[in-house]
Amino acid sequence: MSNNNSSLFLTLPVELFQRIFDYLDTHTILLSLGYVCTRLRTIVNTYQRLVVDLRWISKSDFYHMCHILRPNNVVSLFLSDDDETPGQIGLFLSLFDIYQFTRLRSLAVFSNNDDNIDEILNYASHCSLISLSIEQSSFSNHRNTILNLLLSTISRSTLRKLTCTNNFLYIDNFQWPKESNLKYLTIDHCTRKDFCTVLRHLLHLQTIVLRHFNLDIHSEYEYLSTTYTQLTSLTMQQLFFSMDKIESFLYLTPSLVHLRLEGCADDAIFNGSRWETLIRTKLLSLNQFEFSFRSQNYRAVKMNATQFRTPFWLNEKHWPVYGIYDYPKEEKLLHC
Repeated sequence: MSNNNSSLFLTLPVELFQRIFDYLDTHTILLSLGYVCTRLRTIVNTYQRLVVDLRWISKSDFYHMCHILRPNNVVSLFLSDDDETPGQIGLFLSLFDIYQFTRLRSLAVFSNNDDNIDEILNYASHCSLISLSIEQSSFSNHRNTILNLLLSTISRSTLRKLTCTNNFLYIDNFQWPKESNLKYLTIDHCTRKDFCTVLRHLLHLQTIVLRHFNLDIHSEYEYLSTTYTQLTSLTMQQLFFSMDKIESFLYLTPSLVHLRLEGCADDAIFNGSRWETLIRTKLLSLNQFEFSFRSQNYRAVKMNATQFRTPFWLNEKHWPVYGIYDYPKEEKLLHC
């Protein structure tokens, strides 16, 4: 770029630069553009929509970024304390008073321990977060404190999205708030009873993602008499699908618009005609259906594959279904 063009570029309005920044990562904004010239440094310092992701940052870049970072310019923050970034969360909290992040609306924490979780949740329970994600791989030593802080956080009127690992959220004993505006929830290790408990308390919940769902609970059929019409999107991962059980379970959620299922399956799950009947009679609003079913019964999958090539699947719903053979695992995968 010639000197004349460079000069013209730098005369562009501040608002235009900030719109461009919306499409760039924070590393580029702070550690590259901020050092081009004084004018760009001034514009960078006034940009208040920074998304700071520290999950895969090098140690040198971490210190550099923390040195020039202005907390009141950050709207989204990702902190990590895993094997790749050991001790990062504690170090970050020693460099910043987290309450200085006055504009923060999204906070995600990935940790191998709970040394700093109390401090982070205490902050979350007093600020205006819209999205909170707490994912921890080890067992928590401060269960009661964390559950109380989670209760306060979920009760915040601004919080709309929560992701929480099973180490924190013991649903059976958790005292859900009387009022919550949560619309999106991701949790681990959930039973059918837990699922009903969540929906009974979270009346505004529209989307739920269950990472490890247990349908194999015979004593919970009394919950089938209630339906939860607020839920419009359901994702269930890493489970064994019995068609009888998934069919009875989906009677609970008649308003689903989006359904995603991932896991192993019995032979009946590959019955396309049965799925068509279920969708036509019980899931009338469903317009997006995604699934990935695994089975070692290659013959059953192959025999039923034609049932997913009917006008209902291809023309009416436009849901093409295809099979993949996973040779190392000797499994057949059916995808939609």
